[in-house]
Parts: sequence; structure tokens; C-alpha cells
Amino acid sequence: MRKIVAIGGVPGTGKTTLMRKFMEDYEFIEDSPKKTLNMMRESNDKFCILGTYKDDETFAGTDRLSMAVQPVAKEWLEETDINVLFEGDRLFNQSFLEHCIALPNTEVVITYIHAPQDILQERYTSRGSDQSEKFLRGRETKYNNILSNFELMPLINEFPNVTYEDQSKLIDFLKSHLIQ
Repeated sequence: MRKIVAIGGVPGTGKTTLMRKFMEDYEFIEDSPKKTLNMMRESNDKFCILGTYKDDETFAGTDRLSMAVQPVAKEWLEETDINVLFEGDRLFNQSFLEHCIALPNTEVVITYIHAPQDILQERYTSRGSDQSEKFLRGRETKYNNILSNFELMPLINEFPNVTYEDQSKLIDFLKSHLIQ
């Protein structure tokens, strides 16, 4: 059975940092199976990560994909059976997650990460974030709606992501659900 592992959380929760750390244990090949859909395919084809992760990018992952990528990603998921991991705003939304859980022979694991507001503020400052308060409040509302979606609730796993120990637990969780 194919697995799709989705990671979400408001800006600053460490999604991109977590992915970069997770990726250290594997080799990847950049791939673009469809127009506007870029990914990192694990070299032994065990899984792929949607989006791109270049060292010099502050915002990576699905944030590097087109705003119009969702229909293309849905189509591609219907055509493939590879395990998939993704994080970020472009695809971590109710519509896309509901599409994923409706796919045949697919197990979906939704991972929501969070951090206290003071930690988020520190992270915004350290990365030079210029996201407006209105945008940040919109992300909070979006994630609250996902967390209260009755169809998605049973699939959601919540984790803090503040310490290196938290990050290590998250990586172990991802590996246990993604790698067969």
C-alpha cells in the first residue's frame, strides 16, 4: 500500500528545517514528472518529496511550486503509486488532503507540528521573515480548520517542534510511516 505523509504547521514551526534534516540520510535526484510539479526523488525510488530544497533557499519545499500546482499534483498522484512526503502551504490544505485520503490503496498520515508563539517570533526574526500579521492569522485559521475537519481528524498526529529532541522524534515518526 502506498503512503502519503503530509506535514503542516503555521509559518515558523520548522517544517523546512525538519525536511532538510530528514533528507540528510538519503540521496535525491531532482525530478519534474509534470509541468509545475517539481520533486526530489529518493535515489532508490523508495519515496519522493514534493517541492525542492536548495541550500540557499529560506522558503523551500512546496513553497517553491507554482500557486496553481494543486490540480497537477492531484493528477500525478492518481497516476503513480510511489510513497510521497510533502510539507508546506501549497498542498497542505483541506481540498488536497481530502483528495489524498480518497485515493485507492493509499494510507495517509497527516503530521501537524507546532511551537509556542515566542519561539515562532524568534524564528521569524532570525530568518528575516516579512510575512504580515494578516497573513499569519490566515494561516492559523487555515490550520485550525484542518484540525477540526471530521474527515481528517483521525489521521492527524500532532507534535511540538521546539527542541532537537522533538525534531529527532518527528524524523523517527516520518521514517516509520514512510519507509517500508
